[in-house]
Amino acid sequence: MASSFLKIKFHNIGSVLIKTAGTYAVSGFALIQLSSIVVDNISTEQVLGITSESFMQLLFIVIISGFPLSLILAFIFKRNSISKETLKDYESLKKIITNKKPKIGLIPFENLNDDSDGAFLVDGIVEDLITELSMVKEISVATRKTCFGFKDKDYTSQAFKEKWGFDYVVSGSIRSSNDKLRISVELSDMDNDEVIWSNKYDKFKTDIFSLQDEIVTQIIFSIIGEIEITSLKRAHRKPTESMTSYEYTLQGRALNQKFEKEANAEAIKMLDAAIEADELNPLPHSWKACTLGQSMFLGFKERDEVMPAMLESLSKANELNDNDWNTNRILAEANLTMNNFEQTKLYATKAYRANPNNPHVLSIYGESLLRNGDVETAIKIFEKMHELEPIVAADLNSDRPIQAKLFAYYSDGNLAKCKELLSLLEDFSSKTWISILDLHVKNNESYKEESWYVKGLNKFKGINWDDEIKTYHLSDKNMIESLTKTTALFA
Repeated sequence: MASSFLKIKFHNIGSVLIKTAGTYAVSGFALIQLSSIVVDNISTEQVLGITSESFMQLLFIVIISGFPLSLILAFIFKRNSISKETLKDYESLKKIITNKKPKIGLIPFENLNDDSDGAFLVDGIVEDLITELSMVKEISVATRKTCFGFKDKDYTSQAFKEKWGFDYVVSGSIRSSNDKLRISVELSDMDNDEVIWSNKYDKFKTDIFSLQDEIVTQIIFSIIGEIEITSLKRAHRKPTESMTSYEYTLQGRALNQKFEKEANAEAIKMLDAAIEADELNPLPHSWKACTLGQSMFLGFKERDEVMPAMLESLSKANELNDNDWNTNRILAEANLTMNNFEQTKLYATKAYRANPNNPHVLSIYGESLLRNGDVETAIKIFEKMHELEPIVAADLNSDRPIQAKLFAYYSDGNLAKCKELLSLLEDFSSKTWISILDLHVKNNESYKEESWYVKGLNKFKGINWDDEIKTYHLSDKNMIESLTKTTALFA
């Protein structure tokens, strides 16, 4: 496992090391050739006090000894430059969290083929549009779960504006025929309840990626005018030229998002088929890693059964596109579980820069900020995450994002806010329980008669708190000591 992460971590550095080794070898060989000519014409005994044979032997030793040193220096330089490049706009990234931005919702497009088997293509294209729009930092985009909740339902513009806070809504339809697509798109302003842009496209399926770029560009231009082309994050997506690979990827992704055991297994088959159709397509590798991780998290498969294949997929996805938001998100989460907090922040920042509106990216980005001491920004990130997606994935309530916020406020020492959030929970984890208990102890507030305390005392009875606290993957030693001390009160 460690070697797999080293491979992922250093694959960008590897090319630099290879170039350094090549350059050093050529330079060393040239230096030896030049020196052999010099010693034939100059007496090294008179100049340096050693024979020409001893000089050449010494030169060989110096060159050979200097080789690993040159690689070490190249490695350090490249590693530092990658970290610096990733975090260079960290302060500007923090500013986009709270800036007021237009909020957009996408209604799943109508499938004009009335073909249930081909619905994955229609939904997949819409999901790609959601992802592409979510990469634009100048706007706020409703999550996939929210958008697909509108499917086959009829809402008024007033509901979109008042209930979900949408400033704009995108809707449309798709008809596919053999290798062609006909797509109609319209953008509506919820304030005026009017269409402000619309278009119809007749394209070959192979043009789908350029078409998505065009639609996203037109939507953004209609809302906020011209923006820097870098905001569209085209460099972060490396689309396949194989429509077979693309369609299998869409099917695999759709199955992944059902969060069911059979669907999970079928998703892996679809993603394997996508990889077989185009091994250089990074997306199926990324989604396969995500799907395998899901099978562990939801208990469909044992960790030892899944981990090697997951790491292999993750490594390949990162090798093919190290800017992919999903790959970097998973890498950040994996590094967090290994307490590699600096690497967690690097990967999470790359994911956030690529996709600042995805709740799963926001989750790990917030966790990385907490582990690296930026509690204030972490709180803002978790607030935004909860706003974008109150109920995560297959969850039935908002407990997960609320507990993430609660722990951030615990890290800030804000007992009043923690109490407020605790009252909103249907249930709580050991981490939440011991955190809020720790704040009560620190603030000398009574707790033994509180219902949450009694419930937790029974729920977590017999737990090994030393081992449990290790699973929180905390970086602050004082926090760990405080939690450990608090658990000792009822051990």
